[in-house]
Amino acid sequence: MSDTASAPAPALGLRDRKRLETRRRIARAARSLVLEQDLERTTIEQIAARADVSPRTFFNYFASKEDAVLGHTEVDLSPEALDGHLAAVSGRPVVEAVVDLAFLVFGESFGDERERTDRKEVIVRFPQLVRRQVARMTTVAEAMTGAVRTILARDPAWGPEAATPEAAEMLLGMCMTGLRSAARHEGSDPDEVRARLVATIRDTATRLDAA
Repeated sequence: MSDTASAPAPALGLRDRKRLETRRRIARAARSLVLEQDLERTTIEQIAARADVSPRTFFNYFASKEDAVLGHTEVDLSPEALDGHLAAVSGRPVVEAVVDLAFLVFGESFGDERERTDRKEVIVRFPQLVRRQVARMTTVAEAMTGAVRTILARDPAWGPEAATPEAAEMLLGMCMTGLRSAARHEGSDPDEVRARLVATIRDTATRLDAA
């Protein structure tokens, strides 16, 4: 793994930024409504109205109100989205590319304490959502591991043979541990967290190699 300084994260295009903002606005509307009036009483029409979108637009982003309520489903993990990320980080060092993948999935809510608090409260108040959340996280993990394997496979220092599921999961696990730690600190700046993660993983790899 290279010790070169971390380059800036790839910037999202205008279309992607608008889609992300709409997705987040719908999810926030869903969470606020169910916390105000209960999950069963909340309708997709109400969520769409509060988010200032049509019900048809709602279904462009979420399959159900439960998916909209759960914070982890705010992320677009379609093959198109992951392919776009892989294209954006093409040629970048492995560590930077994997950290950027983690931010694609979880990084947009850094510094938003209310959002994190609402997500936790939703799960506590509506435990029937736990099974759906676990299923979603399994899907997220599989998609992210596959993307990391692609990043490793096309890097000359790794190659297809070294790009095993175990290697991908280990590197991804380091990133996610750092993200979870940062999420516990209110006001964490995403750029600072990203740079710190890249530096920490590189330093850890260097120390392990020297051990």
